This record gives sequence, structure tokens and C-alpha cells, in this order.
Amino acid sequence: MSSFALLIIYFLSINTPEICGSDAGIKITTSLHGEAYLQYSFRKDSERLPEYMVSQVDFNSPAVNLLLGKIAFDATSWKGEFSMMSGTYSRDNLAHEIGILKNINSMWLSYAPSETMDILAGIYSSHIGVESPIGKECLVPTRSIVADNSPYYESGIRIRHQANNATYAIHLLNGWQRSSIDSLGILPAIGYEYSANTEQLNYRFSGFIGKISHDTSDGIRYYQHLGATYQIDPNFIVSASLDIGMQQKKEIQAWIFAPLIMGQWSLNESLKAHGRLEYYHDPEGMIISSLSGLSGFGYSMGIDWSYSNVILFRAEWRQIHAMRDNQDVNIMGIHAQWAIMNEL
Repeated sequence: MSSFALLIIYFLSINTPEICGSDAGIKITTSLHGEAYLQYSFRKDSERLPEYMVSQVDFNSPAVNLLLGKIAFDATSWKGEFSMMSGTYSRDNLAHEIGILKNINSMWLSYAPSETMDILAGIYSSHIGVESPIGKECLVPTRSIVADNSPYYESGIRIRHQANNATYAIHLLNGWQRSSIDSLGILPAIGYEYSANTEQLNYRFSGFIGKISHDTSDGIRYYQHLGATYQIDPNFIVSASLDIGMQQKKEIQAWIFAPLIMGQWSLNESLKAHGRLEYYHDPEGMIISSLSGLSGFGYSMGIDWSYSNVILFRAEWRQIHAMRDNQDVNIMGIHAQWAIMNEL
């Protein structure tokens, strides 16, 4: 059902009346994005990544991480977007959502009362992190531990102000990466964000304060992210982040600490090399509560080959070392990522 809906979204604009074109001052964009992968694990007793990971998780057989269809419109002051998805990413990361919300990637509408301010409401991309669930937008083909354990999306209201090269935003949210509203109501939370950019440097200071469940033993979560991307020269780009957080869980003061650095080097127009170093320390299970905490170190390295702007083939060697239980994960992966866009 969800795959059929994705095809409808992509082909919807082909027969859109001309009134929706540029003559009416409305631009409609449709896109279809896909990611297939094949990963081989050197641990014979494992069929997937540890359960605290949600992106590119399956081993030893071809799989689709993400199939995403999107339609968006831009009418000067008004903008909107709707997108649906399927794949192993949505299967695992949206398992807690209700009904069709398990396949909704975005569904929002925004209004700009002035050139420097806009108000958005709905389901939209998270304001935390330097990585995206869409592989082509990331320096490396797989996601880090901290990315898979912080919000990729959120629902609520965003009020944003832009001044020169800086952006300020406040987010009134329904919990921690949550679109559904159950019989117990919303989970009140607030997000904040400051970002700025220069010709070579982009950086963001963002955070979250709020409830993450209706369980009274779960206290308020405080989460802070600092991320930056630096274009050292036309061929070399580096992205780094630091995430810290704390939360009262039952009678324990839980906390996390997660530094990350990634880089990508263009060898020529078609070839790029990439790598990542990461550390994730969640000793009391603040976020990775399915385990008795996690203290893990990881690295990856690989190479990309692009065929035009549509198709990208990526190879990566990745290791995650869980230092508490000595359960190493060693993976060799091949990824194919593609995107098709149509504008009216």
C-alpha cells in the first residue's frame, strides 16, 4: 500500500493543470528517492545491526533502506510538503507510530508573514543533528549511533526568524520524535535552535527539553546538540558534532555523551572517499534503554562513485565496538542511492 502511494506522489504532477505552473505563481515539485543496500556481517550469529540502530540494519541479503516519494508546493508566502516512505528505516524507526503515520515522512504547511519570519505546523525534519535519513544528503552512506538515537523528524509548530546569515527558531513539540497522539494526549516539549553560516562554515546550536513518554517514572529529558560543517577547500569537507543529555529515569540520573566527526574528500568528479569516527556513551540507558546502557566506539571508511546526479554507488567498511559487552560489529556494505525530481 505504501509503495503504491509513493508512485502516486511522484507521478501526480505529470498531469497537474497548467494553472499550477509558474503562470499562477505556484511551483510544484515532486521527487522519488531510493536507497538499496547489501551488507555482509562477519559475525555469523547476527542477522542485523543491534536493535538500537534503525538505518541500513539488515545483513546478508539485499534490502531497501528507504523509498521516499515527495510532493511540495511553493506559493510565495505559503509552502507545504507531503511525503510517504517505506523500507527498513521506516519499519524500525517509526514502529512506535500509529496506523498510516508509520509511513509518513513529512506533512506540513508553513506561512511567511514577512521575508524574515515563517510559521510551520505539522510533521517535519528534526532540528537536531548533522545527519539526515536520506543517504545522498550525508557524507557517508550509513548513519552514526548518535543519529539513529536522536530525532530524525518531529511534529508540532516551528516559529523561525532569519536575519542576515543567522537563523533563530523555537519548536513547540509533541514529544521526542513522535507524530501520533494517543488517548493520553500529547507529550509537551520545547525545542530551540540557532544556526549560522559563512562561505565555508555552517554551524548549529540546538536542543530539546520535554517529556518523552507518559510513564511518570520518566523525568524531563534535557538534550543539547552542537554541530558544524566546514568546507576546508573545494575538495575536502568535514562535519563534527557533540551531543550531551540528561534525564531522571526512575531513581537514576541518566546521561549521554556522544562526539562525532566525519569527512569526505573528492578525488575527481565521480569518485569520493569518506570516513567517520564516533563515540557514544549512555551508561545508564537514558536513550538505549533496551540494553543495560551502551558505551561504544565506531569507525567507517569507504568510497563513492556517482553516475550523473541521479545515481550514487557507495562502498563502506564499518565497525562498532561495544566496550561493555565486547560485542563487535564488523560490516562490509554496498549501497545504491538514487533520486529523481520533477518541477512544474
